[in-house]
Amino acid sequence: MQRIITITLSPAFDIHYYVERFQLGKENYSSKRIVDAGGKGINISRALLAHGMASLSIVAMGENNAAEFKAMLDAERLEYLEFLCPGSIRHNITIHPEDGPETRLMQQGFYLGLTTLWDIEEAITPHLGPGTLVAFSGRVPRGVPMGVLKPFLCTLKKNGALLALDSSGLAIEDLAEIKPWLIKPNEQEVEALFGRGIRTEDEVLSFAQELHQLGVENVLISLGERGLVYAGSELRCHLRVPKITPVSTIGAGDSTLAGYMFAYVQGWDKIEILKTAAAFGTAACLTPGTQPPQPEVVARVKAEIEVEL
Repeated sequence: MQRIITITLSPAFDIHYYVERFQLGKENYSSKRIVDAGGKGINISRALLAHGMASLSIVAMGENNAAEFKAMLDAERLEYLEFLCPGSIRHNITIHPEDGPETRLMQQGFYLGLTTLWDIEEAITPHLGPGTLVAFSGRVPRGVPMGVLKPFLCTLKKNGALLALDSSGLAIEDLAEIKPWLIKPNEQEVEALFGRGIRTEDEVLSFAQELHQLGVENVLISLGERGLVYAGSELRCHLRVPKITPVSTIGAGDSTLAGYMFAYVQGWDKIEILKTAAAFGTAACLTPGTQPPQPEVVARVKAEIEVEL
């Protein structure tokens, strides 16, 4: 089976407060608090493991609270390699009211020096080979300029990695240079890439096709409750997901990417891969906090997904 590696340079403690209602400027009382070890690559690895597929997580950690973070990863039985940096792993706080949208408060992360990035490159290289799936996800931390990150990603690709990128720090010019195997921006990130708004679903497909023509083999654009749009060499389509009442949307995009990788490793055909990706993302919205999607829920959701070619 192909190896899957996830890279998280900016992890976080995802802290979720559930409240009856959220009132700005007033005292708000929480009925439930959930804390998860998060970060986009870690979320992918957790989703894969929930479906019986192991992966290797490469995780940079602030040394001040790394022990607590590692204990949470160990409790979930994730396989990981940690790389310590001065500072602390950030706290991301999400408020979930019963009658309104989620609100997030996100901290700035630690400073990751170039020496640490080179240590990661040296450590990850022995694990690479032809067809190794490598997901690089999340924000680019302080201390890593794009002029250094691009060679790092290109080196992984030269060593056989199929690069799956989900990072808002990359511009169109960067994607054209790196030519990743897969990207998974959301609608807002696509608008930022092209510098203009999206008015219709046809425009989403057009943007996806344009990104594919830059050399990105597989383009997935997540549209939230409106599903997914895909563009590749042999297929353009829109996947519509069933209507749900979300419990938490945090980590849903990461689960979408996990679903794609999971199905790809299984050797399924493209439509099944895409339906699995969409089902993972939707099912993740039905779990509290940043918990991964559960197999039985994924199966139910997948049966209701419609593919428009």
